[in-house]
Amino acid sequence: MRHLWVAIVAAVLSVGCGASRASVFDQDPAPRRSRPLSTQEQSETERLGQEAEAAWGERGQEARLQAAIRAWSRMVEINPNDHETWARLARAHYLHADGHIYFEESRQAELMQVHQRGIEAAEHALDAISPEFGTRRRAGTRMEEAITVLEANAVPALYWYAANLGRWAAADGFATVLERKDEIRAVMQKCLDLEATYFHRAPDRYFGAFYARAPSFAGGDLNKSREHFERAIREAPNYFGNHRLFAEEYAVKAQDRALFERELNWVIEHQPNAEPSTIPENTIEQRKARMLLERAGELFE
Repeated sequence: MRHLWVAIVAAVLSVGCGASRASVFDQDPAPRRSRPLSTQEQSETERLGQEAEAAWGERGQEARLQAAIRAWSRMVEINPNDHETWARLARAHYLHADGHIYFEESRQAELMQVHQRGIEAAEHALDAISPEFGTRRRAGTRMEEAITVLEANAVPALYWYAANLGRWAAADGFATVLERKDEIRAVMQKCLDLEATYFHRAPDRYFGAFYARAPSFAGGDLNKSREHFERAIREAPNYFGNHRLFAEEYAVKAQDRALFERELNWVIEHQPNAEPSTIPENTIEQRKARMLLERAGELFE
């Protein structure tokens, strides 16, 4: 298996690097607002915020999610310093791609575009949080080094940056995954260090998947994978993504079909409102769980 993986890597590298993407840090100067909002602008952002929150509550419907994205996008046009709204946009774009477009094969090109928007929104958020970070990135400092100046308030933007980047890279192909893997891992480690509980133990979900996917010579470790997934499930049991990924990543790699079926059936049989804050996400996870169960025959020997 190790020789096969090395051969695959060599073949991919021989045909060139992964896809490149323009970063918001290629823009100079950074979009900034130096004066306070006018009374009219403040009133408009409040109205847009209420509109966005109402639509976000119905984000299980693609049209309503898009309405939230439009409202938040207008808010950051008015005030590009609003890092919290930029981070909300990064999460919303991720959900649009991974929770809606994902299920339609004909929309895969659009999926990459939406994840790209999510990456850019997260970059804007980080730039607004820390001008020093933005200065470093514009000077060519690698993401892995630039993030050392960030603190816990940057975790939402960091997480949705890495989540969108990972999905964008996976959609583009293996070479792009190889090119971006160290950056994504470093950002997720920063999230784990600063706020491990973020979004229902999201950093643990990532590392559970990472240690399951990677071959042993590249850091893969099924014991570590299980440890991360079990921590996520123990501390956030009602977020269905923790169970679904445990099945999809760990159970498949370990060839543990009983665990695979147990976790996916748990997702399907439980009510999405077990975690009231993520009912739409839990409903999407149920759909993914059903799809995985249908593929069990091809996933297990």
